[in-house]
Amino acid sequence: MQLFVVLLGALCTDAMVMDGKVKEAFVQDKASVTCSYDPFYKDYPKYWCRGYYRNDCTVIASTSNSTDCVALKDTGMKFIITLTCLAKEDTGWYWCGIQRDYARDYMDYTELVVVDGVRDTADLQRRQNRTCKDSGVGYSGNRSRTCHQPVILLRLSILSICILMMGMGVITTAAVLLKRKRIQKHHWGKVLIKLGDHSLGSSPMVPKPLQSR
Repeated sequence: MQLFVVLLGALCTDAMVMDGKVKEAFVQDKASVTCSYDPFYKDYPKYWCRGYYRNDCTVIASTSNSTDCVALKDTGMKFIITLTCLAKEDTGWYWCGIQRDYARDYMDYTELVVVDGVRDTADLQRRQNRTCKDSGVGYSGNRSRTCHQPVILLRLSILSICILMMGMGVITTAAVLLKRKRIQKHHWGKVLIKLGDHSLGSSPMVPKPLQSR
């Protein structure tokens, strides 16, 4: 039963949660993304990658290797990604992830939308004074993989597994309680039988009256 609870918690708990599913920013501006995670994973490597599918995601930067346009900060509870010098080509799906060597990585996603426009005159002047450098991928270990399941289907499959395991847990618990009830009923039945036998065996013998001749 304890093993079931541990497995259920591992499947149904979100260890990495993005602060927003859609991020919007302007060209030549910057965007910030915060991924909150369980403090248990504070010493695990974390990364920022791009791709619609979680398993077909190309790592852009990691905690040990940021780039000129992607700055990463790990506070021990939050993984903060700051993107600068954005271009319209940067529009797309991105993931923050916790790398685990012997298990599936914890990941969450967001959609970044980069549009033309400025907030105000001061913002326009600030961008004109900024020099943006093109930077390639700063992470040598490309974690590109192939997957054919979209994000929504993946989350639905995890939810289905959680519901199935919860149902199995309820059935197992009910079976254990029913078995325990039967054992108790059988035990009390034996006790009552023993008490009945004892009362019959210890009843006093009534002497027969003497017959007169």
